[in-house]
Amino acid sequence: MRFFYFLIILSFTLTSCASKAYNLSKQLSEISGIDDAFHGVYFSINDSGDDSFVYLIKDDGSVLHKMFVSGAENIDWEDLSSDGDFLYIGDIGNNRNQRKDLMVYRVPINNSWMFYFFDRKLNHNLPDTVIAELYALNYPDQMMFPPEGSQMNFDSEALTYADGKLLILSKDRSKPYKGICKIYEADLSNNLLEVKLLQEIQLKGVSWLTGSVTGCDYFNNKLYVLTYKRLFVFERRKNQFELVRQKNLGPLQQWEGICVDSEEQIRIVAEKSRLGKQKMKIIKL
Repeated sequence: MRFFYFLIILSFTLTSCASKAYNLSKQLSEISGIDDAFHGVYFSINDSGDDSFVYLIKDDGSVLHKMFVSGAENIDWEDLSSDGDFLYIGDIGNNRNQRKDLMVYRVPINNSWMFYFFDRKLNHNLPDTVIAELYALNYPDQMMFPPEGSQMNFDSEALTYADGKLLILSKDRSKPYKGICKIYEADLSNNLLEVKLLQEIQLKGVSWLTGSVTGCDYFNNKLYVLTYKRLFVFERRKNQFELVRQKNLGPLQQWEGICVDSEEQIRIVAEKSRLGKQKMKIIKL
């Protein structure tokens, strides 16, 4: 019996150590993306319920600063990513698959941005306004706006920077649901957003609610794919992605964004919904 109690206590301890959650500010009630900014600070955005702001949040989820993105319109911002020199914001939400004004915004990042404590007070030199460059996004395989119900797979909530290009992952809204996620690769090297369909992957889930992609991140040659229910890890091999791991995230939550801190730790964010409050959760892998 003592051994049984020990196992219960050990299990609880391991579960507690495996993850940690933080409530987020009401300013981020519709958070849709998160990405590394600099040490201990993260970029984040809201979707269509907010103006064109990028929020910088600390490791515990508290808001450090927000910047207005001049020249950008938040129709349906769904994800963001950075390469150290630029921040990429995807205005790529397309629930009805009929938008012809999808956009990726690119914002220069200044390497001198920082925050610091002086005389026990938090200080920073982060700008209040940044200026965006605009890149129109068009899917090469979409011919109808909207397409037929069986081809509703041109919505996206997931964008990440990988090996010099952007990866954009689709959210399957087809009827009947097929569980197919299309991976597009977008190249900005010619000052145009040149998009090609790279691959299709099959995800586990019985409907778009449980199986559709809501966020992604790329780290050490691996693509981390988020849904409301699961995390999938794909390894890049000869420019194709192969599934190497999947993890159940527990009770259904409206997880909308993911940032990989290391191969041992990720953080995911959820917007406020009937499934719960806006939050950030750190998970040990």
